[in-house]
Amino acid sequence: MDIKELRKMTLPKLRDRAKQVTDLQGVVGMEKEELIQAIAKAEGISYEASAKDVSSISSIKQEIRALKKQKEDLLLSSKDDIKLGRIRRKIKRLKHLTRRLAHRAGPKEALQPSAAHEAPQAKGAPAASG
Repeated sequence: MDIKELRKMTLPKLRDRAKQVTDLQGVVGMEKEELIQAIAKAEGISYEASAKDVSSISSIKQEIRALKKQKEDLLLSSKDDIKLGRIRRKIKRLKHLTRRLAHRAGPKEALQPSAAHEAPQAKGAPAASG
């Protein structure tokens, strides 16, 4: 078994495999990559993190932009519904991933201090000049 086969496995199957192969505690609470890494270590499989930085939201957004351009070009050139569907699904999946990563990271710590402390003005109220 190699890393590719482990990555294709579902999370419940990975948990079962981890329970069989390793003496880890808390397998149920682990994420998929953690399980894959633990199984690979126990079985002596070389584990390398994927070349693409999964945790980088900006790289994912860059990929989304490239896919949108590809989708636009496909719409202009031909109406290949199968390719369009694949691109749309991939964009949707990547957007979901960016939202999940952003949620996991939490709110931005460094908001602009001037904008964060100013009170919003009511509609129609004249701006205070000072």
